Amino acid sequence: MAIMDGWFLVNIVGPLLLPVAGILPLRLLPLQSTPEGLRLMTPVKDGQLCWASIAMAISSIYEIWKALVAHRDLAPWGGVALAAAIVVMLPAMVIAAGGAAFNTPLLETSSEGVGAWMAHFRVFGMSAVLTAATAAIDTSLHVALAQ
Repeated sequence: MAIMDGWFLVNIVGPLLLPVAGILPLRLLPLQSTPEGLRLMTPVKDGQLCWASIAMAISSIYEIWKALVAHRDLAPWGGVALAAAIVVMLPAMVIAAGGAAFNTPLLETSSEGVGAWMAHFRVFGMSAVLTAATAAIDTSLHVALAQ
């Protein structure tokens, strides 16, 4: 599974973790108090993960198209994966655009539990689910087409 070594880091892990990791050095600044904008939830709370989801879906569509043009055999589930990439990409586009237009305020503390936290950050929750689905589709396609 040597194909997965660099590909997975560059195409899945990097786009998902680097934007969040970009906030960490800013937290080292000698500020009197940590500004609200430097919380780890800030770069993902408004559906920003969906931007990575859109890129992964486009990558999946490209890999399928490239295989079809080269007249390579697709796995029997290749058509389903293509449809799934398109179907997942459409709500991801709406969530990413909506998150750019509408801001979700950060919670001070959530003593009401995970349910209240997820209700407040439901856009983040939806974007995380869509992004996980797209990452699974993209990875499965890449592995199947690389063999």
